[in-house]
Amino acid sequence: MHRLSTESIFGLVKRILAWVVAAALAGCVTISSSLIGTYAGVLPCADCAGILTELRLYAEQPSGRAARYELTETYLASREGDRSIGTAGRWTTVRGSASDKDATVIQIDLGRIDALLNFLRIGDDELRLLDRNRREIVSRAPHSLYRVSELPAATLAENDSGQAIDVEPGQRVFVVLGSNRATGYGWTLDAWVPGALTSLGEPVYARGASLPGEGGTEIWMFRASGTGKQQLNFQYRRPSERDVPAAKTVSYTISVR
Repeated sequence: MHRLSTESIFGLVKRILAWVVAAALAGCVTISSSLIGTYAGVLPCADCAGILTELRLYAEQPSGRAARYELTETYLASREGDRSIGTAGRWTTVRGSASDKDATVIQIDLGRIDALLNFLRIGDDELRLLDRNRREIVSRAPHSLYRVSELPAATLAENDSGQAIDVEPGQRVFVVLGSNRATGYGWTLDAWVPGALTSLGEPVYARGASLPGEGGTEIWMFRASGTGKQQLNFQYRRPSERDVPAAKTVSYTISVR
């Protein structure tokens, strides 16, 4: 029986290693993907208070080509309560929108015939929803998702008024306030100017599941988009009673590190 010498074994190992490296360079091994961004916001909803949308985009490594996405849509305060739908699939980058041939559009394939979501990329931190023909959606309602971190949201309640909290860049801040819009009252954000925080959309009003007219909660959602401090001052009042002192006020100080 022929025996391999030590030198022959080492030579064989070297040839195997060389083949593995060559195969990798030729793309014959599995290409991994990594998360390149998480975007969140509240999009309009025809039959609920709003759609809390979280979109995660992954890219192939090391090429950086578009790979897969994970989309979670939570329909807030629908007739069935809050319900979430998860979708996963492929995304691509398309050049040009209906109004700008040089625009970059992120296209999400929902896996159904003629079912695509188009998002106009605005800088590194914003994706704005377009219609199916890549046209701007004419509406006063927000249609944007903003880049956020994977950190859990910092949540503030009414009894947290007066508190100062620290958050990280990209972290979400939720303010949850008791409200009863059946009485005509609602919360307003006093003298709001985007700074260290960016709004993730219109506040969401969720009615309680008990008797009609007993009220519910308002949820205000923000993203830590800069650095420094920002004051959030809320007033609970009827819109027609601007000259009357607010029924309730709350305030918070948010510091973005």
